[in-house]
Amino acid sequence: MFTETLTDHDEAIGLACQGKLSESDLKEMHALLHERFQEMSKPGLVLDLTRFEGYDGPSALLEDLKIDTAHRDDFRRVAVVSEGALMEWGTRFADLLTKAEVRHFDTAEMDVAIAWVRNR
Repeated sequence: MFTETLTDHDEAIGLACQGKLSESDLKEMHALLHERFQEMSKPGLVLDLTRFEGYDGPSALLEDLKIDTAHRDDFRRVAVVSEGALMEWGTRFADLLTKAEVRHFDTAEMDVAIAWVRNR
């Protein structure tokens, strides 16, 4: 499941992923992104993966890759907030899939990540 975390829509979209994401979760997320793109041009994205546990099967992973490739030019900056070296490595991989500036932040740096995405 995921929740939208930055609801003021001030130059940034915030998403927190919890547990395992299903294909339907990711389709819902994709629809939400399309709504937000109508409100903002080239927003930043704060992706909180602190409680993310992976995908609920290969179809969910493929759906996530579809989102990544479909929106590779749509974000200005992407902040990935998570714990551990594995997620930091994953952030480096994600950097290859997008033209946005991508940076990893530890969970204690959420405010810094939001400010960086908003370019303040």
